[in-house]
Amino acid sequence: MNLLQNIIIVCTGFLLSQVLIATNTHYRLIAFLLRHGGSGFRSLLTTVLLISYGLSIFLSNTVVVLALLPVINRLMGFLEDKSSKKEISTLFYLALTFGATTGGLASLTGNPLNAFAVGLLEFYRIDNREQINFFSWLMIGLPVSLVIIAAARMVILRAARNCSENALLCPKNPDTDLFPHRPVLFFALNMTFITTLTGIQFFQKPEVLINGLSWIDICFLCYGTFFILLSFINPENKNATCGIRKNAVFLLFFIATFPILLISRISIETERHLRIPLSPIHRFLEKMIQKLYDTVWTRLFHEQPENIESPNTNALLSINRIILDIPYFGLLLIAIFGTVLYVALNAGDNPLTPQRDGYMVTGLTALIIGLLEPMQTPLLFIPVLNAAAAFSSELLSNTAIVVLLAPLMIATAPQIGLSPLLLLLSLTAAASAAYMTPLASPANTLAFGGFERVSLKKIISAGLLMNIMAAGVISCLFLGLSFLL
Repeated sequence: MNLLQNIIIVCTGFLLSQVLIATNTHYRLIAFLLRHGGSGFRSLLTTVLLISYGLSIFLSNTVVVLALLPVINRLMGFLEDKSSKKEISTLFYLALTFGATTGGLASLTGNPLNAFAVGLLEFYRIDNREQINFFSWLMIGLPVSLVIIAAARMVILRAARNCSENALLCPKNPDTDLFPHRPVLFFALNMTFITTLTGIQFFQKPEVLINGLSWIDICFLCYGTFFILLSFINPENKNATCGIRKNAVFLLFFIATFPILLISRISIETERHLRIPLSPIHRFLEKMIQKLYDTVWTRLFHEQPENIESPNTNALLSINRIILDIPYFGLLLIAIFGTVLYVALNAGDNPLTPQRDGYMVTGLTALIIGLLEPMQTPLLFIPVLNAAAAFSSELLSNTAIVVLLAPLMIATAPQIGLSPLLLLLSLTAAASAAYMTPLASPANTLAFGGFERVSLKKIISAGLLMNIMAAGVISCLFLGLSFLL
């Protein structure tokens, strides 16, 4: 049950990132890298770029963006010149999204689209699909992503050429200049465990033992349960009375009231970003939650609780702080863009036919066929395909592009002497390498909604360069593979 495994990996990966935040590992790691790699604002941008890239190799890039957004927003608190906030926010947006998008190319777990592409290989029963596993993808994706991340650093530093090195500096602290061995080791051990299990899954494909679950599925279930208990239920203070019970009530209360908090936080962030007066709504909702929290806590434990925004200091992770730190405006943008895209793709669609044949789908397909039809050799076909996929993904999202073009690529491959497997993987990689707009991927959209002010003009101009370079690198890779194989 790969779906079950993916859900557990995504959830535990997000919780792992929250553990790093809760232990201030992000500040300590950034301070350590700055101390040993040079000080200044450009070093800080490079650090954010490399951390988001490194984490996105093993975790979903959407999860990485969710985890690092609160970190970057807290770093913005060190900004001295408030007039440059828009420019600094834009550069952090570029560093975060360029790193997360590029890291997502490197492995199967880095981008949800990669796992989706593997599913398409199975669905269409493409020859040699069994050769695509976590390790084979990593062997190809890692060197390519290293080339692209080097290009990303050059583009970001070029965009930051007018910024002062002192625009934003982390405060010096001897404690934070030491490498955070224990949290990083904890993260590395968890990622090694996940990587090992997924590697065994890809290589051995173990038999079902019980209720459709293999022994690897059972290991993942036990691992996920243990991680939740360790993060939220296990009391930090062993001498605290009712520690486990209090942590359990705290967790369940905020999970139960999440729908109300969701409406409240969307109202707050919409008011902040769009200047729409929604304060009566979120004030009323948060007063209601606070009153309910006071009542429940007083009756169960006969003591006055703290404010709903106060963290639970008796657990490793505090569920309310995780909920409150989610970039809800970004999620709102994803929902809006997703709805608009769904309506656009279905406009003019004939319900009597199984395939999508709406106006936008047929128009886009005709345009790409018109571009690709004259390209009868791999030397022309693959670069044009990758460029078309990368730039089309800026408006329709990378998943939509792969869904629309996969059948066309599989049918076209034999005519130009290419492997359908390589062509579909090339399409997936190029569609993922979309850097220009907030619409290109959920990671971009979340990041765009997570910053108060960014320059869309600078995002598009820097993203244009990245699209061209990434499409070129991916084309060189798959052209080389096509000639070798």
